[in-house]
Amino acid sequence: MSTSLRCIKVTKMKKEKEKFQLLVLIPNSGMSGEELKDRKEMLQAFASDSTEIWVECIPGGPKSIESEYEEAAAGRYILERIGKIPGERFQSVIIYCSSDPALSAAREISPVPVIGPGHASLMIAQDLGDQYSVLTVLEETVALFERKIRQFQFDPTRCRSVRSIGIPVSDLRVDLERTYQALLEAGKICVGKDRAHCIVLACLGMAGLGERLQKDLGVPVLDPAPVSIRYAELLHNAVSGYSRVSYPQLKRERGIENGKE
Repeated sequence: MSTSLRCIKVTKMKKEKEKFQLLVLIPNSGMSGEELKDRKEMLQAFASDSTEIWVECIPGGPKSIESEYEEAAAGRYILERIGKIPGERFQSVIIYCSSDPALSAAREISPVPVIGPGHASLMIAQDLGDQYSVLTVLEETVALFERKIRQFQFDPTRCRSVRSIGIPVSDLRVDLERTYQALLEAGKICVGKDRAHCIVLACLGMAGLGERLQKDLGVPVLDPAPVSIRYAELLHNAVSGYSRVSYPQLKRERGIENGKE
């Protein structure tokens, strides 16, 4: 075997052994070590064998995000953490919230792709069906998500409805069967009355319920947890990252240091 062929083989074997390092950043404060461990185990099950999931939460800010005020409050801590990514092991980051707080700003300071589960799920939903519905937590968050759809510049006429299930983010995983039944009831209205061709779950607290819901409703259901993980894997394997024309990287000489001014 020639030297060049041996080098190619060694390089290929090295790449196969190296795992894709994916940071899942939860923009909620106050999560215990046990909660973070449980979340990591759940998310690792969604990932391929070649992906290693790391889970962190922000050290301050809101306990949950159910408003634009809470998005803004979490944004500072998100950007501080993203600003520390250079030099670390991580090759991609997911901001683990369907509201995608501080997403564009994070992409400007991150050297690696930053994924927004809400944007990714809505984008894919429009490819899976002509029209879709969104299931969110509270009636107060309906307008928030309708506004997100317009801000993302998605066609609002393709969204048949945004419906709430009446359970706050903090209670979604207290009784998963109760949460599932609320999703199923609202989902049946989306499919039967609103004529949705697919469903988007608009909170990461609903993670893991999409597959069962899809079987019961008979239409595709976008669970943002596995969607964002597999989308991050796709970007890692297929392209180099987000366009620097769209998201110009901020320069250190402009006073930006670790996500702070």
